[in-house]
Amino acid sequence: MKYFINILAVLVAISVLVQISSFGINLGNAYYIILIGVFMLLLVLGEKISINYIMVWLIFAGFISIMLNEIPTFFRPYERYVAFTLVLSLIGPFVINTTLQLYRQKLFSIINVLLLVMVVISFLGIVARLPQMIGRSGFIGLFGHSMLLGPMAAIAMLVAINLAYTTHTKVRWLFLYMSVLAFITCVAAGSRSALMAGLAGALFYYYKTNQGKLSRFIRIIIVIVAIGIFSFPLWQPYTERIMSKMAYGEKKSDILVSRTDMWQLRINEFKSSPLVGIGFATTHAKKVDKVGGRIEPGSSWLSVLSMIGLFGFVPLVLLVLRYLKFVFKDKVNVSNSAFLGSLLLLFIVHMTAEGYILSAGSGLFFYFWLVMGLLEINIEKSLEQNKIV
Repeated sequence: MKYFINILAVLVAISVLVQISSFGINLGNAYYIILIGVFMLLLVLGEKISINYIMVWLIFAGFISIMLNEIPTFFRPYERYVAFTLVLSLIGPFVINTTLQLYRQKLFSIINVLLLVMVVISFLGIVARLPQMIGRSGFIGLFGHSMLLGPMAAIAMLVAINLAYTTHTKVRWLFLYMSVLAFITCVAAGSRSALMAGLAGALFYYYKTNQGKLSRFIRIIIVIVAIGIFSFPLWQPYTERIMSKMAYGEKKSDILVSRTDMWQLRINEFKSSPLVGIGFATTHAKKVDKVGGRIEPGSSWLSVLSMIGLFGFVPLVLLVLRYLKFVFKDKVNVSNSAFLGSLLLLFIVHMTAEGYILSAGSGLFFYFWLVMGLLEINIEKSLEQNKIV
């Protein structure tokens, strides 16, 4: 059974990473066919299932937003909604049984290793200035866009930090070195939101692993900051893209100039229909892609408010607060809670500036909801042990 689950996990991990890579491979509907097939197999192999009713609320909110709005067909709301529900069923905290839990844990481990390898290779390609690692948006590494490279590098940094903390001392320094390479790659990508999100995640990780040891936590932060300052001349050349964005923002008297208009549009959309939103996967923007129906929300939090309204935003907030409470209070498996909590903090910050939380085809959507699924598994285990209330 475990061997079969491993094969399915590798299949899906490769499918996800190929989709977001710079190799130009788009699986199209085959991607969702693979996910459907894997989900059905796991349901058949598993025992009785349980359902997370907060997730039922969230998914129902998406359905209601479609039913109560007239959405142009080019947005393909029904297709996107079905894809959203399918992926959540496979990896998120929606459908739960023992086989799905084992699968999600294995998938998480495999994706983390592959992602770390991709980011390290991207760093080497950026240093060598390989043409294949540079796109129209700047450094892209092995990923499809610099704005994807940034958050993936931030995630890889946290993966490497966690491996350094939890593995044998002989290889600890290797993973710490990889975390530095991932950090520099994140800087080179030029995504300010990804950089801030990664730093927020790392800060939580060290806080959690040193909970109750304030002096040790402060010493670690001081050492990290000192190393960063003294080594700045070495990685300063990779800050060019971030510096240019800051300079452009200062010139426009708005450091968030690239997001302000999109945020305001989402707020206006929310005001026009605050309860159920304007419709799943849609926008009131004047310029839209009428061929593929793709949009750029500019913020996951605001896109939930604008598309599925308060009716969908409330269950999402309840889920996030439930998981935040868990990672802060957990004293049973501290390193695991520190890692998952750091990733949750990363996404909470990053989703302020990037809108993918409802986009089933996004690699960041997949990773975020997989983290949520893992958090639900850990809560269930803790409740079974009667050690966390």
